[in-house]
Amino acid sequence: MDVLGLIISLAFFVYFPIAGISSILLARRINDFGHQGVNPLLKTCWTSFTMFMMGCSVILIGCSFFSLSTSQYSGVGAIFLIIPITLLLSLTIYLEYLCYLSTSALNQGDEHDLPEPLRNLTHKTHVLGWIVLGLPLLLFAPGLLLAATVVLSFAMVFLVFVILGSVLNIMSVSKRANESELLWLLALCVEKNIPIAEELDMYSLTQKRKYREKIQLLSSRLYSGESLSDSLSTTPGLVPQSAIVAVRIGEESNSLGIALRDAAVQSTKKLKHLSDNSNLTIIFLYLTVVVSIQFLITGFIMYWIIPKFKKIFLDFGTELPSVTLGLMNVSDYFVAYFYLFLPLFSLPIIALVLTQVGNYYGWYNLRIPFFTEWFPRLNTPHCLRQIAQSVSVQKPPQIALESISTFHLWADVRMRTQSVNERIKQGENTWESLQNAKVINETEAALCSTAERMDNLPYVLRTLAESIELRRARKLRVLLEFLKPIIISFLAILVGYFVIALYMPLVKLIYDLV
Repeated sequence: MDVLGLIISLAFFVYFPIAGISSILLARRINDFGHQGVNPLLKTCWTSFTMFMMGCSVILIGCSFFSLSTSQYSGVGAIFLIIPITLLLSLTIYLEYLCYLSTSALNQGDEHDLPEPLRNLTHKTHVLGWIVLGLPLLLFAPGLLLAATVVLSFAMVFLVFVILGSVLNIMSVSKRANESELLWLLALCVEKNIPIAEELDMYSLTQKRKYREKIQLLSSRLYSGESLSDSLSTTPGLVPQSAIVAVRIGEESNSLGIALRDAAVQSTKKLKHLSDNSNLTIIFLYLTVVVSIQFLITGFIMYWIIPKFKKIFLDFGTELPSVTLGLMNVSDYFVAYFYLFLPLFSLPIIALVLTQVGNYYGWYNLRIPFFTEWFPRLNTPHCLRQIAQSVSVQKPPQIALESISTFHLWADVRMRTQSVNERIKQGENTWESLQNAKVINETEAALCSTAERMDNLPYVLRTLAESIELRRARKLRVLLEFLKPIIISFLAILVGYFVIALYMPLVKLIYDLV
């Protein structure tokens, strides 16, 4: 009976998959490339392989008869065991016979198109190949039902996330478009000396209800005498936080029109580059799906498959290799304390949600405690542009720094800018102060000093800010491109470890029985 179990295992887990895959590949090759011009050596190899597979089927049937004839089962019991084995292996013999006929028909005739008999033959081979390939699933029908339920639930969850992500991407584009439109409207009102509050009232009539209420709230605060920067600051979500700082600088330096136009231009540029952000989101979604599915498959194997293998090997009395024992110990620990791993499994989904939220609201418009303190250069491009805005109208950089230290959303940026401003008041050079605060590096400080002497500082500051942003986007894309093969390689190593750990005892069992 042990030998019969080994024969069934070899048939279901080795022979049937090889027969099914090879027949499917042969049928697809003939359908895709026709039957003319086939390498004679390749045709000979295919023919020999089909004959070899038919011989294997005959050998497995003969071994099954021999095993049952030497067992203690009664004649009726042996018949009930041998009939399904013979039928299944006869099915593979018929499949390999169809493959033999298909290979024999290669390079026959002058027409490249498949003759009707050969087309029907390859169709039968293709369908029967999938059936044979699916035969091993019969042994795991209960487990597969559970796995299908889990996979379907998991797929539904990810489908919901994909739909929500697409909706958030659309909403984020709409939000950025509204911000740009409002900034251009404010810039034109200031440049043409049009009353802003009255124009906002007219503009709000063309908007949807929620956004219209925000616009009307902004206009009511302007009617009450508040400055534009204060009104925008107390009505969040209408314009980016960097634009509020720019408006404040424009008010302090009597260059509000220039400040609003610069903010509108910058917002429009970001709107044009939203496709890059969406591509990065798609890449991140791809990595999240791959990692999460691997976690799901690993958990299923540890919960359902490994205990079955463990029982089979222990029943045979096989001494298990250390690799297999280690995997089984990890599996037992995983099943016993699965609730400890749930937070780990949820990390990709949490990261995906945070990414979508950040893309919608804008990372610079979110209060992110602790994290921003570790990266003092995150706000460097905005800081350089705001200093350029102040310098371009012949005002000192301190005006920009004071506005940043008052209106910026991040507490660490406000504190750092305030420290820089105090050092400048004490006589320290502006660029040295920014370098000491790690806002700019030594090369950027030297470049700014040179540009200041050459009376070309605003252009250099804006160019430097754009260069830093482009460099960051390029580094992020490179990092993600490196991250994909690293994660895939790690998952491949994990799969290889499972395969080695589960099949080494099987090889040892076959060797012991032989």
